[in-house]
Amino acid sequence: MAARTLGANHRKSKRNIVSDCFANTAGDAVVEATILFPIMIMIFAALVLLAVYLPARATLQRATQYAATALATETGDTWLFFDEGNMSYHREKDIRKLKNVYADLFTRDNNVQAKGEAIVIEIESRGISSKSGRLSVESNILNRILYKEAVVTATREFQMPVDLSFIGFPMTIAVTATSTAVVQNADEFIRSVDMAGDFVEFIVDRYNLHSVLDAISSFGNRVTGILGW
Repeated sequence: MAARTLGANHRKSKRNIVSDCFANTAGDAVVEATILFPIMIMIFAALVLLAVYLPARATLQRATQYAATALATETGDTWLFFDEGNMSYHREKDIRKLKNVYADLFTRDNNVQAKGEAIVIEIESRGISSKSGRLSVESNILNRILYKEAVVTATREFQMPVDLSFIGFPMTIAVTATSTAVVQNADEFIRSVDMAGDFVEFIVDRYNLHSVLDAISSFGNRVTGILGW
């Protein structure tokens, strides 16, 4: 009887201990803060990063687009040249200063890089975003034979406002923007079509393909006749 009573009291005591553990809320706030505080820090760092990244990205995009448009306009047949010193266009009246579209196939304007970089730096300096970190600009006029394209890429590196290296996050963030503009040049279009026609004529004469072209032309005429074109 005594042993049974002792066992019952022991089980009751264990239940009381477990019940007291769940009922005692002392220290809960410390545990919750330990879990939530790092999460809150990361959320705050993400908001700060967005506040830095988004304005910088918009400013770089505007600057590169402005530079690409200026380079494409200057390279085209508009007779307009961009003066990066006062950030304005002026019309060239001396025809001797215009480029030869045939010679331009094999030459490269070394002034493109310097002019594109100067335009991007000037336009970016007018923005409200942070200018800390290193800025690199790459400007090119890509000659795609049938047309040209101005491409300007700018990258600015920012230091992270909060050190999150303990979770493997880099200390610098690179913000990159790229803009393109197609060069409008009727002289180059005529040159390209002329060269393509000369090349086709050379191939036809070289390999005696006149009969093949006549067959293709005859087939095309029959198709258009059937379709009623």
